[in-house]
Amino acid sequence: MLKKTTIAILGLAVSSVATAGMYSTPPAPSCAPGDVTVPCAASQWDIGAQALYLKPIYDAEKGYDYNSTTTTNGVKEWDGDWGWGYRLEGSYHFNTGNDITMTWMHYDVDTRNSGYFGVTPFSATNVPYNLFLDNKFDQVNLILGQHTDIGLLKNARFYGGLQYADIRIHAVNNYTATPLAIAALAPAGFRQTRDSEFNGVGPVVGVDYAYDLNPSFSITANAATSILYGSSRYSSGFVFAPSGLVRNDVYASKKSIVPSLEAKVGVNYAYELAQGVLNLEGGYQVVNYFNALPTRKFTVNGVVPGTIRIPTNSDFGLFGPYFGLKWVGNA
Repeated sequence: MLKKTTIAILGLAVSSVATAGMYSTPPAPSCAPGDVTVPCAASQWDIGAQALYLKPIYDAEKGYDYNSTTTTNGVKEWDGDWGWGYRLEGSYHFNTGNDITMTWMHYDVDTRNSGYFGVTPFSATNVPYNLFLDNKFDQVNLILGQHTDIGLLKNARFYGGLQYADIRIHAVNNYTATPLAIAALAPAGFRQTRDSEFNGVGPVVGVDYAYDLNPSFSITANAATSILYGSSRYSSGFVFAPSGLVRNDVYASKKSIVPSLEAKVGVNYAYELAQGVLNLEGGYQVVNYFNALPTRKFTVNGVVPGTIRIPTNSDFGLFGPYFGLKWVGNA
């Protein structure tokens, strides 16, 4: 009888412990850094601006013309100038490391070079010209991000969303001589315009990475890629002055799928204030859109240089340093 009573009491005790474990309050989530964690829930906002000092680059089919200062079939690079652009960004941070962010990158730089020559429909000989080149580029991203801490010193922000890009290259050959065949129609000279454009929208994904050297300084890196669907356009024509008459004009348009790659490496200094954190950042970046710009390359094949123009496509890229400020405050 004593044995049965003892067994019954032990059974009730075990049952009580099990029941208490089932209905006890679960432990609170830990915010301490570990192998891979997310931040505690918080609401913040940020706004930032960067100055960009960039140089454009193209494929060989678009980035070269014939050179009047060398032997026949010599070439000279377009050699777009270095110039200033900017990047603006704003974010709202919520939940456990989530954010919604919008960025805008803008670049618009002119270049003037001399020493080129080319064939025109109005003369069998090459005509010298000076080149005017205008590069315009806009990129807008609307993305959702997730911040992740990887140990004590490393963190990463993974993001994805939509990207819009608008690329416009306006080139003008200002001829310094006028063929006799059009001298009466163009007493004030003539020029040729060559425009290549692309604009499109599509998904973008990327990652921001930071390695903390100390609580204030960190090494940063970024990699992103997108695939855009949009329209590519090419137009050219000869314009006579002073009448403005346009001759031998060409226009072409097509739908295109354009992939892109973007990469950055830099440093960041975070200065904490009572109202938030001021970040000073700087580094080097490259961005490239593949086969974005329709153009017409030239071949020689034993004929006068430039007389055969074959439709093709060219990459468009920008590279150079950047620096800027970003303010992060509590919402």
